[in-house]
Amino acid sequence: MRWRRVRWPYPAEVDTTLPSGTTKRRIELRLARPLLTWFARPTVTIDGVGHPAQWGTGTWAVADDGRTVIGVYLFNRAWRFGAATVTVGDAEVLEYRAGVLPVGAGRLAPVPVPGLPGVPDLPGRGSR
Repeated sequence: MRWRRVRWPYPAEVDTTLPSGTTKRRIELRLARPLLTWFARPTVTIDGVGHPAQWGTGTWAVADDGRTVIGVYLFNRAWRFGAATVTVGDAEVLEYRAGVLPVGAGRLAPVPVPGLPGVPDLPGRGSR
């Protein structure tokens, strides 16, 4: 086998495009798996566009202005259930919880982060 040098088709400094302004901020989305999922998978919608997701914690890019609408619903080949939507606003962490049964709506709400204004600190912190 003979090795030969490959020349890179681009110069060392490649001009890149500037960010569009729609993905300047990332939020954390926690998808809590219910006890009975009936083989359902979560789908996250950002401003009406659906994105398949997995159970657990993930980060999603949203617009910096806080007007982004995030929704979550569960889908299992037969039906769609557990839909919930919320406007992001200033939230950094959102948590989704589905209902106990595979019918009805879910709950999507911001999670308070300790140390932020309006949120009490946990006991024992700050005493160091």
